[in-house]
Amino acid sequence: MAGTTESTWDHGRIIKVPKRNGEYRTIYAPDPETKTALRAMAGKLTTKADRACPAGVAHAFLRRRSPITNAQAHVGHQYTITMDLQDFFDSVTPERVAGKISKEEAALVFVHGAARQGLPTSPAVANLAAADMDRAILRWIERASKQVVYSRYADDLAFSFDDAALVSVLPGAITDIVKRCGFAINERKTRVQWAGAGRRHVTGLAVDDQGVHPTRETKRRLRAAQHRAAMAAQCGAKEVHIERLRDRAAGLAEWAKCKPPSERRAREAAARDVIEALCRAWRLTYPAAIRRDGYPPKILQDQDLGGDCIITTDPAYFLGMSTFTSGWTSCMRQPDGQYRKGVWFWLALPGTSIAAYRSAKTGLHGGIERRVMRARALVHILRDGTRVYDRLYGASGDTGHLRERLEVAGFVQVAKAGSGARVMGHVDARVGRHPYFDSLRQVDGKTTSGRRIITAATR
Repeated sequence: MAGTTESTWDHGRIIKVPKRNGEYRTIYAPDPETKTALRAMAGKLTTKADRACPAGVAHAFLRRRSPITNAQAHVGHQYTITMDLQDFFDSVTPERVAGKISKEEAALVFVHGAARQGLPTSPAVANLAAADMDRAILRWIERASKQVVYSRYADDLAFSFDDAALVSVLPGAITDIVKRCGFAINERKTRVQWAGAGRRHVTGLAVDDQGVHPTRETKRRLRAAQHRAAMAAQCGAKEVHIERLRDRAAGLAEWAKCKPPSERRAREAAARDVIEALCRAWRLTYPAAIRRDGYPPKILQDQDLGGDCIITTDPAYFLGMSTFTSGWTSCMRQPDGQYRKGVWFWLALPGTSIAAYRSAKTGLHGGIERRVMRARALVHILRDGTRVYDRLYGASGDTGHLRERLEVAGFVQVAKAGSGARVMGHVDARVGRHPYFDSLRQVDGKTTSGRRIITAATR
């Protein structure tokens, strides 16, 4: 096979690198001036892609995402099907991102009619182009009422599920969707994996019921790299060569740890993904004060109350407090509840969390899947440390079960706290419209800077 070849274009070089299958990988290497201009655009385009991609689906080229987070999505399933998009970057044309980037940006990021591999902007542009395909796949999963986890790492698609019947159905359905969205599946790389045959492989990592692990191939390569570095040192090789081998071994050792991005940042990114996805689905406006600063940490943290009852800080349950339900509803229902926009107040109030009695069934909204709530209540911690629960929603038997679990955990009915007791924390008035208060009332105030804040107090 011929080796690497080079040619030129107006702003750099075109490099063709041979692949094992006899084909070539074409890489566009821009000149320094063009590379600088494209890098200056890359951050803005990445932010656009982060907002455009459905929550939790895309894991490549985005902040606080990695192959590790991609593989983690597939832990604990019986079957995994992996598929590969053919000529991913070369398939990303201006038509695929029409309306998503400006004409000025498009004039720079496309070369010879596509977002070519090697350009600093191509990863973000490719994610923007694939966002519609991701949403189409999620819609198919929702319409089919199937419990399927879908994630995408660049051109690698992965689907995990427990229903064996999907093995024969899913590949054809996904191939059709991908084709309609302007891409194509490389059928030679489609792979069906069953947990009974061993750990499943997703983006170069091994996945089972317990978590994510390095593959045997990674371990073999790590041992070989460590051996080569040790032998080079023993043989008196040049220091620069030894350091290069040690760096390679150290990189493999770090990869083998399967460490995700910072846990705190990953949680924040996941919460933001959930909020943005539900905002799109329910036509909610994401308050600038929360988007910019994030919502403050909840004082009442996640807690298992037993009997399928929990206290949760999950933003999906806040925004969907009357939508992720087993059928009951309230004025906070999305997207047509009278006080649906008031959910932002409770999400932003540090002293408030949600208590839920959850069903085994799940609900799917905007690509976000959660176990539905048979009953729920807002729970608060007051400034004197008292933990209280507010009105219970759900069928009578279910609300009784949740009340029992809350009282065992030390919560009392809010009416027993007396009047005038305030919930810990406050909410910036710029968060927006306020909710209907069940057993609390709204108290307005001003900070030293003159900005209005809102607190909640017992009646």
